[in-house]
Amino acid sequence: MADNRNRIPFRQLLLQYSNTALNIIFPLILFPYMTRTLGPTGYGVIGFYESLMLVVNVWAAFGVNYYGLRLLSKSAIGDTDNSNTVLHLLLINTIMAISGVLVYLIYVFNKPIPVSGFEITLLYAFIMVIYMYHLDWYFQSQEKYRFLLQRTFFLRLFVLVSALFFVRKPEHLIYYIIISTLNYTLIASSAFWQMRDVFSHWRWDPALFRRLFVALFPFALLGVLSSLYFTVDTILLARTGNITALGHYTVAAKMVRLGLNVFIAASIVFFVRLFRTSVDKRLQTDSMLMTLHLSIPIGAMLFFFAEPVILFISGESYLPAITILRIFSILWVIVPLHDFFNIQVLMVHHREKLLVRIYLAATVISLILNLLLIPVWFTEGAATAVVISETFVLLAAIWFSRPYFRMNAQMAREIIYCATAYPVALLAWKLTTVMEMGALWQLLGGTIVFLAGYLFLQVVIFRNAFLLRMQLAVKGAIS
Repeated sequence: MADNRNRIPFRQLLLQYSNTALNIIFPLILFPYMTRTLGPTGYGVIGFYESLMLVVNVWAAFGVNYYGLRLLSKSAIGDTDNSNTVLHLLLINTIMAISGVLVYLIYVFNKPIPVSGFEITLLYAFIMVIYMYHLDWYFQSQEKYRFLLQRTFFLRLFVLVSALFFVRKPEHLIYYIIISTLNYTLIASSAFWQMRDVFSHWRWDPALFRRLFVALFPFALLGVLSSLYFTVDTILLARTGNITALGHYTVAAKMVRLGLNVFIAASIVFFVRLFRTSVDKRLQTDSMLMTLHLSIPIGAMLFFFAEPVILFISGESYLPAITILRIFSILWVIVPLHDFFNIQVLMVHHREKLLVRIYLAATVISLILNLLLIPVWFTEGAATAVVISETFVLLAAIWFSRPYFRMNAQMAREIIYCATAYPVALLAWKLTTVMEMGALWQLLGGTIVFLAGYLFLQVVIFRNAFLLRMQLAVKGAIS
């Protein structure tokens, strides 16, 4: 049984990938419509509030998402012994969410250059509180990926249909925020209904509350710092008052961050599995190799095909975002790798305090770089600061992971193999550029040429052992 559980969890990965795919596909369908309808200024407003929302929500989570996931992953699925602990964790979430929202309101209402109206500010305040109750960490610890998938499908469909029906011009931004508010409310309601049996185990325990609060503190610092260094760029850009440029920047950032959720989803599946079983080095290695073979090719394509991506998704009014997207495409290589080392190596070995120090240093680096580069290169300077900060996190994570996970000759070969994605993507871009295709056809044609060339190199020329082994494993899992 142990051997089976230390294999790659294809079923859980499939459900989690499907859930993440829905969280990407529906926004990608809606994204072009919203960017064109609201314009760069309207999307700049959304970018400002979502950056603040990320910081407040990470503070409100107070590390519960990782601590709770790790705690429940040590017990059997369906075990009710920790039910009262789960409810106390929710109480902590509520208290921290209210405190975070109060700080958010003070900041927004004292901002020298207002970004939007009173109503949007209050709606986002409500969203910041209700968002805490999606309880993804609880359902992931119980491996209820099917429920998460179903919830995502129906509510994403609700947002898509509602936005297409009600949001028709820039003045309808408030309608979109209301739709988002209803969406987060329904997410929380479905979570409470799904875990309604847990509430009967509530028993106020001051000692448990204090113990959890102390245990959560490193995770809370980790969460706040990991989000702050990633959002300080948008917050500083918003203070300049150039909301249109912020809209260009937000679009490029969102295109990249939507896709990066795929790797976070995979890390969660492996994180739960590594805790529920012994830490298996082969499972970790397979997870890293899978990350390499997904992230590097996508990053290469995004770098060379940034212009048709922007034109197809958001239109000509967002052309200034092309250079920003090219800079951000490097994150497709950096972020999945440092997520692997941080979540699946260091956190699995209880090195949360070390991660706090890494992210504290990254926050300081990000703040200094943004203050230096934004006055010189503005949005491109902010994007560069983000990439440098993320690179620091990756290098630090690799360095401190050495006692638990070391790179070997196979991984070095795989990285070299994956790096061939860049010349193949360059060739695909050159071919489609010469043919003078429209944005959509250039993307389709380039993707076909790239996949054909890249798979030919991996399977025929390199005889890539990992991909061949994964092919056999997938066939075995299906049968």
